[in-house]
Amino acid sequence: MKLGIAVAFAAVLAGAVAAAHADAAGANGEEAPCRHAYAFLGEPKLPPDFEHFDWVNPDAPKGGVMRMADTGSWDTFNRMALGHSVRGMDTRGNSTRHIYDSLVIRNPTEPATVYGLIAECIAVAPDGAWVEFRLRDGVHWHDGEPLDAEDVAFSYHVYKDKAHPAIAVAVAGFSGVKILDGNRVRYRILPGYRHNRLLPIRIGELPVLSKRYWTEPGNDPGKPAATPPLGSGPYRIGGYEFGRWILWERDPDYWGRDLPPSRGRYNFDHVKYDYFRDDQMRTEAVKGDLVDIHVENVPRRWATAYDFPPAEAGVFRLQFLPQSQPRILWWPIFWNQRQPRFRDIRVREALWLVNDITWSNRRIGYGFYDVATSFFYESALAARGLPGERELTLLEPIRDLVPPRVFTEPYAPPPHQGSGWHRDNLLRAAELLREAGWVVEDKRLVHERTGEPFFIRFLAFSPALARTLIPYTHVLRRLGIESSVKSPELSNWLYRMRSGDFDAGLNWFRPDNTPTLMVTNTFSSAAANQDLSANWGNISDPAIDRLIEAMQSATTYPDYVAAARAVDRVLLWNFYYVPGMTKVKQGVAYWDRYGQPPMTPLDRTAFIDSWWWDPVKARAVAAFTGRE
Repeated sequence: MKLGIAVAFAAVLAGAVAAAHADAAGANGEEAPCRHAYAFLGEPKLPPDFEHFDWVNPDAPKGGVMRMADTGSWDTFNRMALGHSVRGMDTRGNSTRHIYDSLVIRNPTEPATVYGLIAECIAVAPDGAWVEFRLRDGVHWHDGEPLDAEDVAFSYHVYKDKAHPAIAVAVAGFSGVKILDGNRVRYRILPGYRHNRLLPIRIGELPVLSKRYWTEPGNDPGKPAATPPLGSGPYRIGGYEFGRWILWERDPDYWGRDLPPSRGRYNFDHVKYDYFRDDQMRTEAVKGDLVDIHVENVPRRWATAYDFPPAEAGVFRLQFLPQSQPRILWWPIFWNQRQPRFRDIRVREALWLVNDITWSNRRIGYGFYDVATSFFYESALAARGLPGERELTLLEPIRDLVPPRVFTEPYAPPPHQGSGWHRDNLLRAAELLREAGWVVEDKRLVHERTGEPFFIRFLAFSPALARTLIPYTHVLRRLGIESSVKSPELSNWLYRMRSGDFDAGLNWFRPDNTPTLMVTNTFSSAAANQDLSANWGNISDPAIDRLIEAMQSATTYPDYVAAARAVDRVLLWNFYYVPGMTKVKQGVAYWDRYGQPPMTPLDRTAFIDSWWWDPVKARAVAAFTGRE
């Protein structure tokens, strides 16, 4: 999907500020209209009486199964605690959260709009001092007991006091919660956060937990859990082998099955996830009909691995899914700022200069990737050209805190791309390293004062990703820099990344259309000072902090765009990350057993909750494979 889609989304967002922020029913600001939806700096697309989301087949039949693959393992049923939780426990309101419901749910064909789910409606104080949700009647847990305001208030305290930092940050702007009556819950917002128009979405999307279950002896929401918890969502756990697979079964008595946000969704009787060692095994699993569908992330395998009889017979298909969000930065390299050498911008620029992404993309990209020029590539939030008037209003007060090129040069990839390495880039990189105190002795780059050799420990998520670093390590050796590339077992990789036991890490950056929270978690100084936060690079930059505050305080969409673009260009010209490649295509390989709605949701995993089992197609596959 190209830039025109992003422009269309920008036009939607650029509408009038939501009436929830503009209408005040009382002079003291204590009352506000309770609306069926809430849109960030805009208006909801769907009216109060909408019957279903516009991307589903409301008459989709129920039945069948979808089997999927995940990587590594899992060690907990509790997403709030540290650990690797099983798929289906996500805290974001997307298609891979099966067991829990939330107060609101996003419509993926709108940039940032939520509609009531557990909540019948949403009210926001005109001055931003609070957000209130009125709960529906008839909401209940899987055991039939009612879900009520006590559960909602209890969940807030769990997220604030017991959840790990990446989740707890979602409630950082709130001072408390109050139950106003049997079905109204009001969250109070701290004065310094009342300008942040994303807070109603952030608090509303968090899963509601069962107070009754989590206060029973032996159940601690702050600790990993080895037994399935009580849920309220469309699926319950039907079976599992700890760490290896989990089977979700559709709850026929799901309380929300007839609500407009649920119609045409959650169509499979069973959803199963099997865990495999790496992405190569996942490819072989879908080819071997051990799983039904696989998001293929390795372009070489997309181009070559699926040339086999089922594809020729038409019972196995490859399909690109549409995308509307900013493109994913595909496993960019970032440097560990805990180490003094990487705090020197000259060192970071030198390492950036010798990374030839154009050459790598030509060899391994197969059309899946572009060369990234933004953290929000191909979106309205991406920096372009030189800073405009709105950006300069934000950047001028911090001119002494940002690289001069922020004001004078549009960001572009390193020069002389395409040959694998270029002599001019190597010479300039060597010059920058000398300025930073690094000299070559006996073909090794060492610090001129301490004699410390410049050695880089790269830590990769998978063997396939580790192999992509090999050409880069060969170029680094020309500068006298030796390195190692390791791909440990998943839980060890995650532990080392969170604890800072690496020199150079890789992790994808996948922003949505309102990436304030992700930017805060990944780049803010506050996140750098938190143990086990998402700021794995330990970036602590006062200029970026100021610009994040501008994103949070924006009251119009143009102001929000300006703040995001300023963040983008300051990150880029600081070389904290080597942006590398950006994934512009999302490909799925699958056995053709399914029906699809006319419009595919703009969500990478939306096939889980919008496709349906097609018995005719399934029989055709069975006739080919000889399996029922």
